[in-house]
Amino acid sequence: MPPNSSSDGGGNAPDPAASSGPEQEPRVGLRALVGRLAEEFGVDNKILARIASVYQEVGERAPDLFVPAAGALAPAFSHTEASAGAEPVYAALGEWALDAEGEPVERMRRDCLRFQNAMTRGVLRLYAGDPERCAESILALQRFIVLQLALLASLSARGQEGGGVVRTLPTPEYAAFMENFRTAIESHQQEGKQLGLLLIQIEKVEQVDRLLGLQRGEAFMLRVTRRMREGVLRKQDQLGRVSRDQLACLLPRIAGEGVAILAANKILVALEAPIAIGDRSFAPEAVIGIAMYPDHGEDPQTLVRNGKLAVRAARGGAERVLAYDPVHGESEEQTMRYAARLRRALEENTLRLVFEPQLDLRSGRIAGLECLLRWTDAELGEVSEARALEAAEVAGVSRELSWWIFNNALRQCSELARAGLQVPLSLRVAAGSLLQPEFPDFVGRALRTWGIPPKRLVVEIHETALAGGLEQVKQALERLKGHGLRLAIDGFGTGSSSLSNLAELPLDELRLGAAFVGDMQRAPVHEKIVRSLVRLARDLGLSVTAEGVEDGATALALSTFGCERIQGGYVSHPLTAEQILELEKGSAGLSRITLRPQDD
Repeated sequence: MPPNSSSDGGGNAPDPAASSGPEQEPRVGLRALVGRLAEEFGVDNKILARIASVYQEVGERAPDLFVPAAGALAPAFSHTEASAGAEPVYAALGEWALDAEGEPVERMRRDCLRFQNAMTRGVLRLYAGDPERCAESILALQRFIVLQLALLASLSARGQEGGGVVRTLPTPEYAAFMENFRTAIESHQQEGKQLGLLLIQIEKVEQVDRLLGLQRGEAFMLRVTRRMREGVLRKQDQLGRVSRDQLACLLPRIAGEGVAILAANKILVALEAPIAIGDRSFAPEAVIGIAMYPDHGEDPQTLVRNGKLAVRAARGGAERVLAYDPVHGESEEQTMRYAARLRRALEENTLRLVFEPQLDLRSGRIAGLECLLRWTDAELGEVSEARALEAAEVAGVSRELSWWIFNNALRQCSELARAGLQVPLSLRVAAGSLLQPEFPDFVGRALRTWGIPPKRLVVEIHETALAGGLEQVKQALERLKGHGLRLAIDGFGTGSSSLSNLAELPLDELRLGAAFVGDMQRAPVHEKIVRSLVRLARDLGLSVTAEGVEDGATALALSTFGCERIQGGYVSHPLTAEQILELEKGSAGLSRITLRPQDD
């Protein structure tokens, strides 16, 4: 029950069920619980609206505080407005509770503390000159934290089925499927037959949800299901839902794993054509994991788990269909370990940044810096940037990690500029962050916060980001371009994108990876590839930067090809901002160092 109108003019809280359809029952229940607790603890609409207002102001004027301290509530709050009242806050709390997975009580407790810490620091920083406003905001924040903790305690008391506070899809359909699964296993056990499970991940559901809303996302999944039933599955095959974006298909009495692989590939073919939703179309882009009874498990829970592990392994590689292998479980355990350690590193602020200088081959001077992430963990040792980005995806903190990198990199870039080093800064962006709707606006705010001219920021995307859909990436890049940034593509030629992508995207620069550049002197074919890519880039009006240049002969060859800039051991090893500042204080600052290819 929503809280009543208070004497301070808060007004009634919104009815959580007012805009929810049947498919949103878990959200409806959680938001109703939030409303009941808000009334019980006296958290009225005025308090909630003030929280939304403070969040917006802190996010705009002190974005560094929310990197990564805001926790899982930050994404839900990112579009709230003070004028919207309490509704966005109810939605944020409901989503926060609904998304809890794996050790959720501890994770949610940390979220409470991180959010409280970030907001308190923000209030003290922004309102220090207005004691009355500062006191009111701190009081509202304390009441809100009490509401968070009450919600956490209530959810914990409900019990944790399967290791989670709230089931991902606690619907009758899910329960019916799992019961049918148990019955099928018992039947196959008696007959000595094999049973195949296909775990079908529909990649585009999240995009439909984000662009068109949850109801359209559900309609999209229903049409995917209908296409599979009508065009692929046999009468005896059973199809059910495992989560919002995953379907499960039982293949009874099959001869072996090969039959399951064949069926999975038939499903992929059936789901290649786009599905119309309103005036737009989306290709489902399925990834399928296979688990076989009894080889990969003897109960529904184990088989579903192993099917999900196969899906994750397929998503991380080049395959779209993959059968479970025990190594997937070992890899999953290791991946989750990295994810947990990264969360801790973000909370304790133990990550660091270094900057690799880029040499302009025409002037022989340092003309840019590429920002690189460095992570040294007490248990894991030195962790590569690629592994850190992968761990961020698994841990669900890609957004927080990207924000941490951007804010800290731009802050240090601002310090370097004040010391006299005003050169472009290149920052790599993960695909998950690039495609978030709020990302371009965040970058714009961060540039204004640290006083960095947009033309001095180069946003890099790896070629693999194009796998998420060329049109979606193009729209995200165009929004970034609208802020005046320069855009670069990294790793081109190492993935599966076509040459036409270079012409379609609003790019300024092509970056040649060390995989090609480093072997130019030893493998003539690599030299030919590099020469061709440089010529292609220049024909398209793109500048070219080569990575991994370790010797003068390679630098000289690149210069004759028309490559503008190089970086790598031949130019300089990566430096911290403090080391660069020390160089700038000397008689020959980093920006004044000259180096020619023949100096090798």
